[in-house]
Amino acid sequence: MKLLKWVIGLSLLFGLSTFGNWIVHTFSWKVPGSVIGMVSLLVLLMTKVIRVEWIEDSAGFLTKHLAFFFIPIAVGLMAYGTLLKVAGVPLLITLLVSLTVGLLVTALVSGKEGEAS
Repeated sequence: MKLLKWVIGLSLLFGLSTFGNWIVHTFSWKVPGSVIGMVSLLVLLMTKVIRVEWIEDSAGFLTKHLAFFFIPIAVGLMAYGTLLKVAGVPLLITLLVSLTVGLLVTALVSGKEGEAS
């Protein structure tokens, strides 16, 4: 029974991702399909069309193994060694600034939610 629930949740997540990619391809939008899929998931969860219980095991598994999905990206970066030598410092500055902004926004949002409760 638990395996069936896990497969259904994974199918829903991958189905929404595929749906997002299809929407982007069909309408030639400049937004990643995964973003459209995640927004669709959010809307479906908020309207209770999809219940959290249906996807929580699958989503937890994917989150737990998230680092594994970055291995191909890290290996692919090795092919761009010359680019990193030329533009490495500006890229590093951009990453640090975006990290700082993301952390600050997260801290501000979570702090305001803590005040409200």
